[in-house]
Amino acid sequence: MAETQDAAVGYGGEFHLGNPATLKECEQVTGFDIPGEGAREQAEKTHLKSPNWRREYLSTFYEDSDFEVTLNSRPLSDTDTLLASANKTGDIRPFKAVLPENGLPVAQITGTAKCIGYVRGTLSADGVTEATATFRVVTVADVEEYEAPAP
Repeated sequence: MAETQDAAVGYGGEFHLGNPATLKECEQVTGFDIPGEGAREQAEKTHLKSPNWRREYLSTFYEDSDFEVTLNSRPLSDTDTLLASANKTGDIRPFKAVLPENGLPVAQITGTAKCIGYVRGTLSADGVTEATATFRVVTVADVEEYEAPAP
């Protein structure tokens, strides 16, 4: 992809979740956090001759990294059933987040995650009910060029 560094909007983005192994696109997604690795914990290893009087650290475990997917709430839809099931079972499922540019998919992030929360939203007289699914990353790959699904 050419280096443009132009701003882009999320139009055309997609979020897919395993059911539990086969990826299914979640419908009516309004936005999602881009999944990534968590920060690394740091264990201090400073000693009496640490260079330049600076503290030294060793990178250890990854912190948990959570991300949210928001969507128009439609109880009993296929997407609602998928997310409710993922939350109830608490199993680890594959995911794919598709990142667009100018409405076209250009990149993707794949990995595995556990659904740790699913809220169907708040019902109101004059607003769209928006659901939120919260996922905890288990594994996550680097951002890759988008691969279209096999026909």
